[in-house]
Amino acid sequence: MAGRSLGQRLVDLDQPDQRGEAEAIWHSVRPVMLLLRVLLVVAVILIGEIFDDLRIQGLSIGVWALIAGIPLFLLVSMLIVYLDQKAGMNQEKPEPSP
Repeated sequence: MAGRSLGQRLVDLDQPDQRGEAEAIWHSVRPVMLLLRVLLVVAVILIGEIFDDLRIQGLSIGVWALIAGIPLFLLVSMLIVYLDQKAGMNQEKPEPSP
């Protein structure tokens, strides 16, 4: 399938937005959640490297960062996927024929 032409994309920008309120809110919040997920990974790596010498209950802070960071990453990822499905972002929308 060929992509839409630049002219068709410009015409689509002139059309009113047909999204509901919940979908519009999700389109605003989703980039923040994606950024949070990336920052979580960077924070786990930084904490693991900076506090490698400290130990709590026999485990280094880096290990504790992994113990807390991996489930948090999975939780945020699952939340994003769930809300994508709830907002209908994964559904194929038919393109209007010319």
